Amino acid sequence: MTTVSFETQSGKVTPDTRDDLAGAIQSLPDGWHKAIIQDVKRGYTSTRYKYYFAHVLETILLTCGHHFKVLEGEKWRPVRNTSEIHEFFKIKYNPAFIQGPGGYYISANTTTALTDKEFINLFEEAIIIEFSEPPYGCEFMHREEWANWMKNGRK
Repeated sequence: MTTVSFETQSGKVTPDTRDDLAGAIQSLPDGWHKAIIQDVKRGYTSTRYKYYFAHVLETILLTCGHHFKVLEGEKWRPVRNTSEIHEFFKIKYNPAFIQGPGGYYISANTTTALTDKEFINLFEEAIIIEFSEPPYGCEFMHREEWANWMKNGRK
């Protein structure tokens, strides 16, 4: 089962959530699927994802993205974007453990269910700590520093 949260405005999926929805659909195996759409109360602000996707994941992709591979058919290929890296991190840092016929399985929990505090202090910080160290050596700006940098036209 795939669960994805997305936002609509004026009958269209918002740009901030479009990639997540498209990625969830693209990850489905071929065949028929059933979608159940329900209204949910969002426990997070969309601004938390701006820093995470545009800086943290982008830095990881550009600095050490070669460490991430996706199995496509029978061949491994390099990750193509930050959304694919985010899927990996959801499994590693926010896993869902599922028991079903034949055993136990691990899947990715949605990060939108995390509060802003949980997302930033537990999920995002764990990623920054791990990827700041060798062998990755990513250099991240602090959230406020990045916001100012963006506000000042990336100077």
